[in-house]
Amino acid sequence: MKYLWKGSFVDKEDIHIDLHDRGYQFGDGIYEVTHVYNGVLFALDEHIDRLINSAAFIELNLRHTKDEIAAFCRGLVEQNHIENGYIYLQVTRGDGTLRNHGFSMYEEQQPVFCGFAQSSTRSEEKMVKGADAITVEDRRSLMCNVKSLDLLPNCLAKHAAQKKGVSKAIMVRDNIVTEEKSGNIFIVKDGIVLTHPNGGKILPGITKQLIIELLHQHNIPVWEKEFSEEELLHADEVMVTDTNSEIVPVIKVNDIIIGNGARGEITKKIQMLYKSLIEEKCGKL
Repeated sequence: MKYLWKGSFVDKEDIHIDLHDRGYQFGDGIYEVTHVYNGVLFALDEHIDRLINSAAFIELNLRHTKDEIAAFCRGLVEQNHIENGYIYLQVTRGDGTLRNHGFSMYEEQQPVFCGFAQSSTRSEEKMVKGADAITVEDRRSLMCNVKSLDLLPNCLAKHAAQKKGVSKAIMVRDNIVTEEKSGNIFIVKDGIVLTHPNGGKILPGITKQLIIELLHQHNIPVWEKEFSEEELLHADEVMVTDTNSEIVPVIKVNDIIIGNGARGEITKKIQMLYKSLIEEKCGKL
């Protein structure tokens, strides 16, 4: 496997992480995951735009243009001969000389770009069968709009789900459902699709935004508004959306069956529309 490291593609043994790297010490950095279908990076522009927005929000100087970042991403795919899978791209604020919460002025920053590519198989079975979930307290910061390296609350949420024998952990803050530990949440009630609005409480998901656009195009009513845990549990359909899994129906939450206990018709319709969009951009799946 070839890795991206400080702008070059190298073997793993050629990577030397500085103990004083701010990403290593403080989680001071950002990342993106982009899916690869048939050797094509899906929604790459949107992912790079989000990376740029995250960097701007935390005053991180990327020191690379959008085209240069895109070249890093495509290089990971080409160097590793990825046909289907994903790439992980990470940027930290760089190496520091002393452990200090303060960081260099924007013009002085020397960010560290790194990344890898991984093959994976698209799981149609998971999209049909669905997943079970629990709800957990959302203990993250109010900077969830930044795709930050600080993922400890997400890790703890995943561990809580593992201990309950389920795969999904749906986060709740002050009785309002925010998102799943690694994806956005949609619910369906009486034919209307609901999802939490963008802002500091959730990540502005690329898959989420593409789905909203598809729903508008096909005259399926969708509202970006807050909804409660009770509304989640009494929804007709629930789904988790993210880059790697696309759209996964949630069949049970806290041992409570959602709807009729199977993938709903609107979820199925969204999956079909999203698959068609992927095939339009990347070829037949």
